[in-house]
Amino acid sequence: MHSPAFFAFVLLAGATIWLLGLTGKRMKRVVAPPLLALAAGALHRLIFGQVMPRDELLGLMETLCWFAVGFGVASIALRLRGRDIRRLLGTGGVLVLVAMAGMWVVTTMIVAWIFSLPLLVAAVIGAILTPTDPVIASSIVTGPFAERHIPARIRQMLSFESGGNDGLAFLFMFLPIVLLHDATDGWGDWLLRVGLWQVVAAGVIGLGFGHGAGRALKAARAAGQIGRRSLMLASLTFMVGLLGLMKLIDTDSIWGAFLAGLALATALGDEVRAAADQYEEGGNNLAMVPALMLFAMAVPWGAWGGIWGAGLLALGLVLAFRRLPVIWLLYLPLKPGAGRPAPSAADQARDGVDPRPFRAPRDVWFYGWFGPIGLSAMFYAGAAHRELADPRLWPITSFLIAGSILAHGLTAAPFTRLYARAARDDRS
Repeated sequence: MHSPAFFAFVLLAGATIWLLGLTGKRMKRVVAPPLLALAAGALHRLIFGQVMPRDELLGLMETLCWFAVGFGVASIALRLRGRDIRRLLGTGGVLVLVAMAGMWVVTTMIVAWIFSLPLLVAAVIGAILTPTDPVIASSIVTGPFAERHIPARIRQMLSFESGGNDGLAFLFMFLPIVLLHDATDGWGDWLLRVGLWQVVAAGVIGLGFGHGAGRALKAARAAGQIGRRSLMLASLTFMVGLLGLMKLIDTDSIWGAFLAGLALATALGDEVRAAADQYEEGGNNLAMVPALMLFAMAVPWGAWGGIWGAGLLALGLVLAFRRLPVIWLLYLPLKPGAGRPAPSAADQARDGVDPRPFRAPRDVWFYGWFGPIGLSAMFYAGAAHRELADPRLWPITSFLIAGSILAHGLTAAPFTRLYARAARDDRS
């Protein structure tokens, strides 16, 4: 631990976070900030090499991604008002469950075909790559640049979807893992242990603890025991404890954290939302940057050399077909009926965000493209590597994760401008 490589890692991580704090808003006009963190990790590896065995790196990366994603889904939930949550539940529930199932099936088929993998192994990789990453998605849809060019209905729904499907990916990934371990006997274990305990019970526990913590914080705030500036810090320290509890009792901690955040936001109201908005721009970087740096340090360059042709083909197909066709299929049932105008900004401020995100084909193109694969996939990839120790998992998943971060990071700014220009042309 006390080595030049460790101190250099701390230096580069701190410098990258500091630089993002100084230039992050301007950077979003050109590229997404996660690219800078990847570059810092690649620089560290170039200078110091792979500083520890890959399994140790993956274990450390999994832990950091767990914190980053847990805080990411919690901060997304805390940014939503109670009336926004109620309005987003219907359409958001469809997008989380139906779109997620579709993305899992499509990605599994692509990976199984391109890499000639057994179906269950491909299904594990498909589940790893399915969820929309909340941390990278937030870096795209938050801040003045995004707020100026992307309507709230798109930004809020993408955030809500990424918060929900990150936790539920646990359910999808552990089905093939359990079947690989126990064959058909694993169905009962998956339904009872994974489904009922690790997911359903985690949700109930998260909602209960989140509501209780919200009531306690609200009472402390009314009594003058805690100030407005400390509200977000208190909420996040509660989330640290909750994440630890969820892991201690072997449940889906990310899902529990998201639902706890929704309950906490509903109990606390607008004060915590304002604090969460201030935190979002810089707070996520504290966990995102070191996690992405570790990912860049752990990528298997040698194994990538053996799969780069198939990897590029799979990346192109995953980016094109993992998400866009599913969102297009949902366009007709989810778009508002004819003659139903979009609510005004005043209406949304009073009643809640517009729950119908797709009002024109451009909305589908934009929303369907920006479902980035990122830290949540890294977290699940680390867990799957630990569960299966299959040498094929990490090279394939890391290649596709890196490709998605690059593709979405480079297209975030130009596609956002293109979307805004198309919206202006329609209005004129």
